[in-house]
Amino acid sequence: MTRSRLAVRIEAAVVIAAAIAQVFVWLSHGADSGVTKTMRDLQPAASVAAGSPSTAVQPIAPPSIIPDIEALIPLSVEAMRETVAESVGFILSQHGTGTGVVISEDVMVTNAHVVWPDPSVSIVFPNGAVHQGQVIGVDPFADLALVDISRLSRKPAPIALGSIGDVAVGDDLYVLGYPSPDEFTPIPTVDVGELQSLSDWEFTGATWFTIGAPAIGGQSGGAVIDRYGRLVGVSTYGSTAFLTSISVDDVLAVADRLLASPVVRGLQPRELPHGGAVRRNAVRLEGPWDQDLLFGWFLPDTDVSIDWEDGGGELHADTISGHAIAGGEGGIDFVVGYAFPVVISAEAESATDDILTSSVPLITYQDPDHGKVLPAGGRTAGIYDVGGDRDFFYIDLDAGQSMSIAVESAARTHLSVYAPDGKVVDEDSDITGFFDGTAEVAFTAPSSGRFIVALESSLSTISGYTVVTRVL
Repeated sequence: MTRSRLAVRIEAAVVIAAAIAQVFVWLSHGADSGVTKTMRDLQPAASVAAGSPSTAVQPIAPPSIIPDIEALIPLSVEAMRETVAESVGFILSQHGTGTGVVISEDVMVTNAHVVWPDPSVSIVFPNGAVHQGQVIGVDPFADLALVDISRLSRKPAPIALGSIGDVAVGDDLYVLGYPSPDEFTPIPTVDVGELQSLSDWEFTGATWFTIGAPAIGGQSGGAVIDRYGRLVGVSTYGSTAFLTSISVDDVLAVADRLLASPVVRGLQPRELPHGGAVRRNAVRLEGPWDQDLLFGWFLPDTDVSIDWEDGGGELHADTISGHAIAGGEGGIDFVVGYAFPVVISAEAESATDDILTSSVPLITYQDPDHGKVLPAGGRTAGIYDVGGDRDFFYIDLDAGQSMSIAVESAARTHLSVYAPDGKVVDEDSDITGFFDGTAEVAFTAPSSGRFIVALESSLSTISGYTVVTRVL
């Protein structure tokens, strides 16, 4: 195999990484290092008297339904920035920035894609207080995560809770977040947009809504409030034309489930490996549906060289947030400009048993979604752990058996079914994602045996999915 090499300094991630590097300057001047070790230390404000110790997990208070709406006083944008924004924090993770909202005395909520895979993150509030918070729960299906702030020395008051039932299509809603963090003190912004639509998205079991305001990087996990300053949703994804959010009613329901147990849809919490990094890693791929992931944590300006020993296949290097760094066959070279996790994916067009040698230690990730057996009829949950993640399942079929297989996810998914001989039986791509996100195939098994169902995400972040199998 002719080997091509690619020496690339990270271009797409430089702006983000530079901002992160600037933020680390002021984070080093007084961050509160205390964090809670377990979820059992949490005690939301709704069930704890002021100043009493945390002893057990309790549900977060339900949305406040105020019957006398005329008694409420609408807030100006400036008032929102000065008061409501005190409960909205700037979040800095290893791979980027985002926003979080304090929903109880001890808990902040944000997006899963903002914090994962970090076990803890740095938080800065408008008053300049800098803290460390422990990530205590992640739901990649709802794109929500909880951060424990119970040990913060200067905790802000929880935001006022409203309900999606308090607003209607056509109402103006306000988004508080940190799309452009200042070099020394992040300043929250307030954007306004009209509530455009409401949708009950069955895949997530939640109500989502869109706002006529652009989605801006760093605003993920932001507070969506009504004109009275009450939280009605948490922002997630979007485009230059609209912003998508999950209703506060469902945010609180997810928070209660995560506080009770970190297991989501039968799946244990995912953690990236941090120990056992070596310079020679075995790569064993079954075929074009398979993928090995390796991770590296590098110091700034690290020169990285990775090679297949026997020619192997294709390699890609990306940041954890999905920015491409390098790619090529046979080997890749690149320079890491700033300190953040790098994902290496190894793929091949045929079965491969090879060794990757690298100039720096790498850690192989054992993907829990590789090689599970699907039932002939039923629903199976899985997680795209990183952008471009490729998972595969087995399903045992008899010759002539007709099947329908669909994948529901917020991520655009390419679905392929391979026969036992490795030939493609059928494939489909969901090019929409989100509310209309379903890739689906229907086929008749040409032979008896174990078929392979392969899924590949085009989303740049963590995302849950469900594989639905049905006998026709």
